[in-house]
Amino acid sequence: MPESSLEPSTEPAGEPPPPSAVLTHDAACAPPPGGVDAPVSAGQAGVPAVTTEAANSVLEAVSPGTQGGAAVNVLSTPEAAKEVPPRTGEPSASSETGSETGRFAFLARAGEVLGSSLDEPTVLGQLARLVVPALADWCAVDALTPSGKVVRRAAAHRDPALVSTVYAIAEHWRLEENGSQGVAHVLRTGQHHFIPDVSEQQFQEAARTRPALAEAWRLGCRSVMLVPLEARGRVLGCLSLMAGTAGRFGECDLELARELARRAALSLDNALLYGEARQAQARTARLQAVTAALSRAASEDAVAQVLAREVWEASGATRVAVLALEEDGVTRPLRVLGYSEEALAAFTRPPDRPASQGFPEIRREAGWFASLEEFVARYPQDAELARRQGPGARAVVPLWGETRVRGLLLLAWPESRVFPAAERAFLEALAHQCSQALERAALYEALRERTERLRQALVTGDMGTWRVDLVRNRELRDAALNHMLGLPAVDSVLPVGSLLEQLHPEDRPHVEAEFQRHLREAPGFFESEFRVLRRDGARWMHSVGQSIAGPDGKVTELTGAMADITRRKEAEERLQLLLDASRVLALRLDDVEEALPEVARLVVDHVATGCLVDLAAPDGTLRRVTAAHRDAAHAARLQQALGGTDRGPEHPALQCFRSGEVRFVSRLDFKQRCDGVSTSDAHRALVDSLEPTSVLSVPLRARGRTLGVITLFTSEPQRTLVAADVTMAEELALRVSVALENARLFHDAQAAVRLRDEFLSVASHELKTPLTSLILQHNLIGRALENAGTQGPVTGRLNTAQRQVLRLTALVDNLLDVSRLSLGKLALERAEVDLAQLTRDAVERLEDVFAQARCPLTLELPRTLTGQWDSLRLDQVLVNLLTNAAKYGAGHPVTVRAGVDASDEVWLEVRDEGIGIEADALPRLFGRFERAVSERHYGGMGLGLYISRQIVEALGGRIDVDSQPGQGATFTLRLPRMASLSVAAP
Repeated sequence: MPESSLEPSTEPAGEPPPPSAVLTHDAACAPPPGGVDAPVSAGQAGVPAVTTEAANSVLEAVSPGTQGGAAVNVLSTPEAAKEVPPRTGEPSASSETGSETGRFAFLARAGEVLGSSLDEPTVLGQLARLVVPALADWCAVDALTPSGKVVRRAAAHRDPALVSTVYAIAEHWRLEENGSQGVAHVLRTGQHHFIPDVSEQQFQEAARTRPALAEAWRLGCRSVMLVPLEARGRVLGCLSLMAGTAGRFGECDLELARELARRAALSLDNALLYGEARQAQARTARLQAVTAALSRAASEDAVAQVLAREVWEASGATRVAVLALEEDGVTRPLRVLGYSEEALAAFTRPPDRPASQGFPEIRREAGWFASLEEFVARYPQDAELARRQGPGARAVVPLWGETRVRGLLLLAWPESRVFPAAERAFLEALAHQCSQALERAALYEALRERTERLRQALVTGDMGTWRVDLVRNRELRDAALNHMLGLPAVDSVLPVGSLLEQLHPEDRPHVEAEFQRHLREAPGFFESEFRVLRRDGARWMHSVGQSIAGPDGKVTELTGAMADITRRKEAEERLQLLLDASRVLALRLDDVEEALPEVARLVVDHVATGCLVDLAAPDGTLRRVTAAHRDAAHAARLQQALGGTDRGPEHPALQCFRSGEVRFVSRLDFKQRCDGVSTSDAHRALVDSLEPTSVLSVPLRARGRTLGVITLFTSEPQRTLVAADVTMAEELALRVSVALENARLFHDAQAAVRLRDEFLSVASHELKTPLTSLILQHNLIGRALENAGTQGPVTGRLNTAQRQVLRLTALVDNLLDVSRLSLGKLALERAEVDLAQLTRDAVERLEDVFAQARCPLTLELPRTLTGQWDSLRLDQVLVNLLTNAAKYGAGHPVTVRAGVDASDEVWLEVRDEGIGIEADALPRLFGRFERAVSERHYGGMGLGLYISRQIVEALGGRIDVDSQPGQGATFTLRLPRMASLSVAAP
């Protein structure tokens, strides 16, 4: 609640004061030169003269500023005393307070008057009436507001016309903050100030340049007392007493004023406590009203309206905004009062704008800013927008819910102010209630939305609800469920077990057993799938439910929902058919026709009653290759009629084959075309016995050619085929067509490979003959040159020709070996072979190769290493490995090692330190015509390692390679000593 009773005012409040006591606003005095507590009597000689410091103290006494406290100033002047003589019958100050008895009477009357009211303005006004003119010529009461300001709350003067002057002094000459004299010192320290005598001459000299001093002197300020109003250890204000007669106040008057101030402070404190209690009561009542209003608010807009209205009325703010905060950080105005369109646009922050550029970071604690400067210092990024909204205090209160900040409450005031703890607590309590209401509204909206979605799902998703009441022995169904069961679409109440009577005979036993089990067992959830019988056939249903127990723990109710899943089941069957058919066709790539009977059986098991498969014959006719039916007797009759040619021109399969388009025939159309479908009585009798309700023929097409036809048909009680079945049948025909085409291409490829291998074999044999003759002629020429003693360029060219012929011979041998491997004709001649000696012989023959490659060769071989192997083939493997090491390890050492491992397996390792092999080339290194390096730089056909692996595997061993780029390669040959019992050449 706004604390209006503590707001500053420069005008007298309430009824006009009586002549003897006029309410004024503020006053203050300065301490004597000897200090605050220096004893100075009224008749004491040598009263200190009024210096500039003393004059300032007097000025502060009559013009309090923003410091906290209350001050009562009592001033009396000889002029004022002369102008306003005491009224007849009015007791004088000396007669009322001069004696001890008078003082006690005065304090007693003061206590009675001050305790007669708990209203703060009334208490302060009564205090001013008490001291004028009984104790002083005029006075002022300055009170400390909760915001820390000094406000003149009451004043009195012997001359009522001068009260406005007292207010004017307080308004125009503010007290310096943290001052060390007068009212500032009293409010800050809680110590009184006492100036018994103010020199007129020196005061007038100081007042020449200070108009405020002249005003104070006119009011009367020859003797001054400043007494703090202190209660419960805190200063509530200052009581300033002024007299127009020098030396008017003495120590006794000071003690009396202090006692009066103590009693007045107690009354003022009680009034403040009473006011706080009333404000707390009002806040509690408002919170209760807000709670009641929020309980009726079921939406965000209604909650924001309640909050904005209550905060507007309770806080005194001129601008109020309630913003919603989404989970993605987007702010959305719910209610805005007093803000400009520019601020409203800033409140609606788009998602792509960073939070740091819009509103302050969201915290759990509220932000209270007494002035615009404090807000700008805390959030400089919003300074420009805040300044355009005007000066004054700000508050940002988060609407913090159980899990996150739901929104923001923004408040603004036109002037600077502070926020008392009670006001903060009240506004935060309002915000907390609002955040809870926003969460409730969000939950309500979510519940409403989900309820609506559930209703829409039930309507559009072909779903219905049911409930079994075991106490009343009844079964309740809604209209949607009855419609799904093929019954009138109305809500119904039937005996328990009525639904079980509509189940498919095959599904009823297990569903009824489940129903009885849930009647006996503890409550729980259940679901099941089953078929129900309708007039138009069987339908699949999916039911979910829950059993509910009564007070005794026994099941008293079952409730749930049911959905028609017939379409889903049919789709699952179609998908499963395609998956199974693809698997069967993939396993028979070489002969698809052998897989077609199993495919037809799958079609019958999943979607159709019968299935026929026809393929195109070489003469262009259609021949039936397989047939299937759900009934074994009909399946046998269809198998017997496979070779028949008595199909009529209107048969769907023939029409589909000729046109290459899908043919779909309904039951009515099929009866009308029955004569055109069959050309013989036997075939017509077969068609009549099958009683098809729908027929679907789909062509098998590939590369623009029709390879055949697949025909599906259904009979009672099987459902008729629909459009979704046409799509499935076309997909099945596509897969069968692809399989047939792939099988044809596979056979053609095999034939081409066999032709190629035969050609390589014949070509290799034919090339060997002239190469052998050429080698013989080179040898004869070399011998003739040697016998003739002719050495020169001819001999060098002859050696080059011999090496090239040998290389060509090796290539031809490799081609011949590849052809033999492809045809499975690689022959092995096993004998006792010493691998160590065989390796030494191969190294000796290749000495020139290693010398030309600049590869130092190191042999680490045992003395003997024997086993049952083919020496010629094993020598071929060794030569391939050694020449590879010399080729790819040129300029680096080559190491050949051999030995026997623990399992009596012989191993031989050839290691080079050459260029190495990339990791991605290792898996394909031993493939046919595969290479791991550039052919331009190293040449070769990529057959050496392939042939070597085939030979080693034929001997029952294996070759492994380990290599990294730039670190060489290591080939390891492993061979069993004895021949395996079953080793077949690839």
